[in-house]
Amino acid sequence: MPGDGIATVLRRIKEELVWTKALSETDSGRALYSALVACPTSPEHSHDAALKTLTTAIYDARDAQIRDDHLRETEVRWWHTEPVPEEVGRITLTFRDVTAQHKTWLVEDAWTPEGVECVPSEAFHRAAQRFRVQVNQKYRHPFRPSMRFDAILRTGHISFESLSGRTIEDTLGDLSDDCVVPYVRSDEYEEHKDSPEWYFKPWERTLPSWCATPDHWVDPIPPPGFVQDDYVPTAQNEQYYKKVPTLNFPHNGRNIVPSAKKPDIISRALFIPVEDKFTPTRTCEVTLEDGADLVPHGAHLTPGAITLDAARGLLGRVVQSSTEPRPDPDTPPAEKRRKVNKHIAQTIGIAWGLETTPDGAPLWLHCLKSGWIPSEYVLPLSGDTRMVYEPRSPLSIRTARCAWVGAAVFPTDRKALKGTNTEHTAAEDEPEADSDGLPYSDWSDKTMAWIRKLNMKDIDPVAEVGPDGMFVGGDLGTSKGDDDEFEAEVTGAKPGIWLMSVEPADGDEADEDRLMGEDPRVIRFIWVSEGTVDYDALPLRGSIQAQGADADATWEIVGSFSVDSSYVCLFSKYALDTLLSTGKDEDREAMLEAFFDDGGEGNVFVPSGVVTSSNDGGYEIEGCRDGDGQIVELRLRV
Repeated sequence: MPGDGIATVLRRIKEELVWTKALSETDSGRALYSALVACPTSPEHSHDAALKTLTTAIYDARDAQIRDDHLRETEVRWWHTEPVPEEVGRITLTFRDVTAQHKTWLVEDAWTPEGVECVPSEAFHRAAQRFRVQVNQKYRHPFRPSMRFDAILRTGHISFESLSGRTIEDTLGDLSDDCVVPYVRSDEYEEHKDSPEWYFKPWERTLPSWCATPDHWVDPIPPPGFVQDDYVPTAQNEQYYKKVPTLNFPHNGRNIVPSAKKPDIISRALFIPVEDKFTPTRTCEVTLEDGADLVPHGAHLTPGAITLDAARGLLGRVVQSSTEPRPDPDTPPAEKRRKVNKHIAQTIGIAWGLETTPDGAPLWLHCLKSGWIPSEYVLPLSGDTRMVYEPRSPLSIRTARCAWVGAAVFPTDRKALKGTNTEHTAAEDEPEADSDGLPYSDWSDKTMAWIRKLNMKDIDPVAEVGPDGMFVGGDLGTSKGDDDEFEAEVTGAKPGIWLMSVEPADGDEADEDRLMGEDPRVIRFIWVSEGTVDYDALPLRGSIQAQGADADATWEIVGSFSVDSSYVCLFSKYALDTLLSTGKDEDREAMLEAFFDDGGEGNVFVPSGVVTSSNDGGYEIEGCRDGDGQIVELRLRV
């Protein structure tokens, strides 16, 4: 079998190849890794479980070897110092911080003078490295040290790196004060792409002994759903919490440090919502969607009316805030409500610190966003909407406007809160039947999160065709009612995973349309493989190899419909029915409207198919069949 030869090569790679960071950055290293990624996802090997297991083992070995190689190199570069030579005539260089005198913004955190032992015959870079290590242990996070400093000599500014080739004795002659090195911190734009933090989840990180949680940091109040530190979930994708030391989140390396002077109240730990993906060893942070409604209306806290106890109760918790007041869902509106894009108006983060006024009133709530692009922001709690936190500095923390803020409530919290009610009967203890489906707000939150994922640039949008082998399509505006049906039905499609796309149309007719100001496009569905679609684990862009029809392939019209509402749709019937069945029957129209009423985000891919604007008129769905007579590709020009 062809797979046997591939397996032999893969086993040799696993057993004989030593991956290094340098190798991974070469053309051959990148090419080899690309081949490894493509191997188990190719159509001919996509169902070979043994091949997938072998490539996974190679990925893990590669990642571990590159990680360890990189960590050793970073350890030397950031923290290693050479001992002071055992020579007569040791001196002490005093490094004096003059950053505030050389910046155009206010610098409040002047560092105290730092003494560094050395001998005049040493290279300057050795003393500079001792200085870096000493001050970084005092003022910076070990995952984000400051590396860029400029010395102020008689001749002007010069970077420490530029002095590395000179001896200390040679440098002394350029100092204005004997043995005093004035310096400026020039670390505003350090990105730390090589930080060790990127190799480990927050709960897997370990810190050196000199970076320990101070005694005066406060213990946070756990969320209702937190069980214990070593809790093991009983089901895959079950959300639970991990209690993680706040210091495990370095962010910019300046604020969350043991020596922090503000905020004045800092949480010792943060409760991170996580879930186990695929195996218990693949624990991931739960994706936090800004547009989801995670805070019950009655738990909204309004700036200007938040007590100190209420503000402290947010520490360590996932918090959601909004720039717009959210109307009470139980109160009918007096007039038509203004449409709000909740994905833009709302923000989700984790509260780690609280800054108070001199008289103890809550002033700023310090929050962080975790993930691949970590960031920090503050929420003003005083009610003064004109306040901005550190407006001039490039190191300033973003101020997020806040109409309300509250602690997020996740499914595990609701389950725990329900369990605390001792008045319910034994019958109420039985699992509730889910025949009625989710309330519309819950259905919408879940579905809109999936829609946003499907439309991300780094995701391949896919749909699942069920055993019925059917697509439905037509005018969404006239097909959304309880008694409405889709005008077009396509049968005979091959079950499995289909790749979706919306591309600019080509050809003379399309060019003529563009001259008339139109935007002709082609909706395309291509069968990829057998299997099912998990909207919480969508494939990355380029990971699916779809073979489109040849230029001389035979196409036939397999469905037609007309449009009067300017919205065309084409869905897998099985996927659409499955999605709608998770909501309530009476909400069918609202659920289908959600596909195009997305708050202006312009999403075209939805869980089951495509929805896009179009001209009114007639449309034809074309299909292409494989050798067994099953439809394996559809296209629809709009």
